[in-house]
Amino acid sequence: MNLTIPVYIEQRREEDGPLIFVVRPLFFDHPAQRHEKLSKALSGAASSIRKALRQCVRELHHDELAARTFCPPLRSTQLKLRLQLRKRVAQCRFLFVSFPGMAKTMAFTPSIPELWFEITKGQKLNDRAVEVLQDHFERLEKETKGEEAQPEWFSLKGRAWMDYIEANIDSSSADAVVADRSLARISQDDKVSGEDELEACGRCLSELFPDELRRACLRDQEVGELEALLSAADQRPVLLVGPPRVGKTAIIHECVYRMVEKRHKPWAASENVWLLSPQRLISGMSHVGQWENRVLAILDEVKRRKHILYFDDLPGLTRAGITAQSRLSVAQVLGPYLERREFRVLAEITPPSLRVLREQNRTFADQFHILPVKEPNERQNLGILIQVMRYWEGQRGCGFFWDVLPAILDLQRRYARHLAFPGKAADFLEQLSLKHRNESIFRHNALEEFQSKSGLSSSFVDDRTPLVRQNVVTAINQEVIGQEKAVNAVADAVCIAKARLNDPDRPLGTFLFLGPTGVGKTQCAKSLAKYLFGSTDRLVRFDMNEYASSSDVQRLTGAMGDPKGLLTSTIMQEPFCVLLLDEIEKAHPEAFDLLLQVLGEGRLTNALGETADFTNTIIIMTSNLGTREATGRLGFGVGDVPRDDTFLQAAQGYFRPEFFNRIDRIIPFRALKRTDIQQIAHGLIKSLSE
Repeated sequence: MNLTIPVYIEQRREEDGPLIFVVRPLFFDHPAQRHEKLSKALSGAASSIRKALRQCVRELHHDELAARTFCPPLRSTQLKLRLQLRKRVAQCRFLFVSFPGMAKTMAFTPSIPELWFEITKGQKLNDRAVEVLQDHFERLEKETKGEEAQPEWFSLKGRAWMDYIEANIDSSSADAVVADRSLARISQDDKVSGEDELEACGRCLSELFPDELRRACLRDQEVGELEALLSAADQRPVLLVGPPRVGKTAIIHECVYRMVEKRHKPWAASENVWLLSPQRLISGMSHVGQWENRVLAILDEVKRRKHILYFDDLPGLTRAGITAQSRLSVAQVLGPYLERREFRVLAEITPPSLRVLREQNRTFADQFHILPVKEPNERQNLGILIQVMRYWEGQRGCGFFWDVLPAILDLQRRYARHLAFPGKAADFLEQLSLKHRNESIFRHNALEEFQSKSGLSSSFVDDRTPLVRQNVVTAINQEVIGQEKAVNAVADAVCIAKARLNDPDRPLGTFLFLGPTGVGKTQCAKSLAKYLFGSTDRLVRFDMNEYASSSDVQRLTGAMGDPKGLLTSTIMQEPFCVLLLDEIEKAHPEAFDLLLQVLGEGRLTNALGETADFTNTIIIMTSNLGTREATGRLGFGVGDVPRDDTFLQAAQGYFRPEFFNRIDRIIPFRALKRTDIQQIAHGLIKSLSE
């Protein structure tokens, strides 16, 4: 049932706030939607009106449905009126809507929706409106016992006009209404509304037109190819494959933008693109078969309305729905529809996640036509980012200084290697424009924003700020006593990383601290984290004795219960950190196989195909290997200092050569002298007294 609903739109300022748009049905004061952007208010109003109409369809009597779908030929006129009141004259502005009815012309103003009046033949709308409104406010003054009426309260403060929203409502549910409504509610066989479930679980991208959709600059080739695939007669499912932030989502949004722009019906109920999340499909489903009914109802609705389903988490479909009692997943339910190509499906994925998807369900993955999305070259990337800068300058009134973009490109190229251009730089530009709305943005603003997110000190990030090695040594020596060799080693690593002489595809530094318990190995890691990031909160610690079995090691990169993995998810959340692997020798041998990839390539992939980037971490491993051979005592010692080669031989004999050779520095910690212990004690007492 295709319906056209007239709506009233008014732009006004409420309580000294920003200008907002208010959209509601023309003949009713609800449901109303308010938003600063007209497109958002219109899309919200379209959705809420459709929900209200569907509820009316399900009622036993359709009187309200008939009233809400009333749409005669309408004409709107905006008038400035001079109302003569008892004590004064009021100058007001109203929008009037008129339409023919019962051989007469009816009119009203949405500002006072209950006040309708007739216009007889030969009468002018302006004269009749003045007459009716003066009479209305006189009665209002009498009802309020002499209080002066205020027509200005109802007068338009901004713009106002009338528009139409299309609503396509399923009328089949009206035929299923039974007299005994209570018995129908008790029944477990009630039909699930695919339209309701789709709006509850999904997000309509077409309703985001035009302001909320991302625009893809200089991507005409990819967008054109996607448009051709989505308009092909075979309705093959399409999968965009590319690294994270390369622009897959922007290409999809651009394609949706062009589709909606061509049909000139932004808020139509059919042929829309709906984004669905696997977890939202099964959320709230507690009974056996409940989520299956929801998914089937949604798929039937998509097929009937000729919608396009859009998934941004395909591997999640292979896990969603699986429980201890059932191995059925959403992907298995969706699979037959893809094989028969009953509707169009669009998805995006990264190459590692695609490999995981093929391992989980090869048949499902092979249904998709692959559309690769590659990173643009340097010239294209620069052109895209300039367009992004201009867009945000226009949207938020800010201004980017000329050296901001080169600084952002340098920072993102150096510290966000796991992400692709142009997205990683475009996101940073968006964050800057939001933080500095209506302001000028300079290079130091970009550095400060990056520092606040990464935690790295400005002396380390800014190439124009020198880093003095002795300052690093002095800062760490204040908290690490009696371990000059270790302090100098970590200071060298900081200076090498600052000068960009380190391997960009490996961690900033990899150390193995050897020595007896209590000599400062962990304290050195804390001090380094405090110097680099300003806080010991950036020290991430894993006790490797907790990963002594093969099943424990799997928890680091993801298992069935936690596919994101403990180690990989931690580094994804805190890519800039000091990673402390305590008592490394007690871990299972499979843990060293995982660390080989981390130490050699600076990356690790979890069970979902998501990659954690370790190139911005300093990895410190601690061990007691060689302590027994070097000295007969553990802990604090006052005897001879153990020889370094004893520790080195113990570590070389324990670790495999391929693992041992990937460690940058192996640093033996000597036993503390009595003077060192006294200095530490004095420092602790002083900190307690402060």
